[in-house]
Amino acid sequence: MTSELTRAAPRSVSPHRLTSLDGLRGVAALVVVLHHALLTVPTLASAYYPSTGDVTGGSAYWLLTYTPLHLVWAGTEAVCLFFVLSGIVLTLPVVRTGSFSWSAYYPKRMIRLYGPVLAAVLFGLLLVTAVDRYNADVLGAWVNARPNGYSLESLGRDTTLVAGASGVISPLWSLQWEVLFSLALPLYVGYARAKVPGWLKLVTVGALICWGSLNNGQYSYYLPMFAVGVLIVVHWDWLATLADQANRRRAAWPVILIVAVVLTCSRWELIGLGVSESTAARQTWISLIGVTLLVWAAAFCPGLRAVLQHRLVQWLGAISFSLYLVHEPIIIAVRFLTVEHSPWLGIVVSIPVALLVAVVFARVVERPLHRLARATGRRLDTVRS
Repeated sequence: MTSELTRAAPRSVSPHRLTSLDGLRGVAALVVVLHHALLTVPTLASAYYPSTGDVTGGSAYWLLTYTPLHLVWAGTEAVCLFFVLSGIVLTLPVVRTGSFSWSAYYPKRMIRLYGPVLAAVLFGLLLVTAVDRYNADVLGAWVNARPNGYSLESLGRDTTLVAGASGVISPLWSLQWEVLFSLALPLYVGYARAKVPGWLKLVTVGALICWGSLNNGQYSYYLPMFAVGVLIVVHWDWLATLADQANRRRAAWPVILIVAVVLTCSRWELIGLGVSESTAARQTWISLIGVTLLVWAAAFCPGLRAVLQHRLVQWLGAISFSLYLVHEPIIIAVRFLTVEHSPWLGIVVSIPVALLVAVVFARVVERPLHRLARATGRRLDTVRS
């Protein structure tokens, strides 16, 4: 992710990068990897598939699932964070330049999205063909829920995305919403710039998210999440003022971060407190409040920014999209290859392999496509001028 908010003077929007948001995306990508890796453990998978088993109360698995420790593998919540960050990244160039080229934007964006996705689908197809998938109790509910191969229909879904992904490479589900948001970006920017009070815009977006959460409405739940990022950019100075107030109080940021983590993992904490799975699942709008606080803290909290700007975290940010696209087929393939052993062996093997493949994928696929997208944009700008 290229987050181009100011580093030294976060009150204003400028061409300089706020690298802490790059790091935040890298951490979120790693959380998604851990999410899928840990789902190969049948006991942990049963938390997402309650009808297949139960996590014993008081056990280490229970603590990892139904307390704020769930943040380590909160994959769905990490994807919501991606959506907010995408809203920031795509809106910023529109806001900061007076001559933004929409005719160049669309081809560039589609190349940057679909190019890596097509390569990732080909990679997943090769792995699915090379390592047979099948169902067995020892694999756990999550692995058994994955399709065992590609059909022409599922290939079509995964290479077009607008109608949703097939599930063979499950992380692709989020790309449907990324594509729809990218296409509708002018509407989002127009809404954020409308001459109505900022609080009213926020309340409207929040109401849509709550409605989607309570009624399982995917369009009204996921698409407004991008609007949160758009509103962050447009109302950046107000957020900077709030951050200045937090900086004057020693305990403010630690409290904010604790609250952010607790809210982000609220679905799981509610279940741990005895709330039913179905009721807790309808309260996921609470998680987005925590996610938004984490994004705000990543941009303004001095201590968190320092962590996220560390070289290792920045490296994760640089390969985050590639890692997101390639990791799951590797995790599943390794689980089948080590099926006679503990799933923890598969986790230990698959995560380093996924990181290595992501580095290669970023270098061979993603970066050349980024260069192609930039070159295409320049050509279109030249034709337009």
